[in-house]
Amino acid sequence: MKIVFWIFSFVIVIFTIDFVMTNGEPMTLASWLLPWQANVPVGLAVLCALVLGLLVGGLLAGSSGGRARRRARLAERRVETLERELGNLVRRAESAEREAITMALPAPGNGADRSAGDNGAARQ
Repeated sequence: MKIVFWIFSFVIVIFTIDFVMTNGEPMTLASWLLPWQANVPVGLAVLCALVLGLLVGGLLAGSSGGRARRRARLAERRVETLERELGNLVRRAESAEREAITMALPAPGNGADRSAGDNGAARQ
C-alpha cells in the first residue's frame, strides 16, 4: 500500500511542477483592503490558493473532530479502568472459591485419627 501512495504522490508532484512552470504568465494580485499589489505567476497564485485551502480545510476538519476524539479518549480510559476492576474481581472470586473449598474439606490425616480414636473409645 505504501508503494501506491508514493507513486500517486510522485505523479501529483510532477503534474504540480508542470502546471506551475507552464502557467508562468504574470498576474497582479491586489486587494481593496490592503494598499499593496504583487505581480506573481498564475501557476504560483493557483498553487498558493490550493495550499491555503488545504490548510484551512484541514484545520477546520481537525477542530470539528476534536470533541469526538476527546470522548473516545475518555471512553478508552474508562474501559481500561473497568477491565482492571474486572480482573481484580475475578481474582478475588477465585481466591474466595478456593478458600471455600479448603474450608469445606476436612484436614488431611485428621479424619482417620478421629475415627480410629472413636472406635477405640467405644470398645472400652
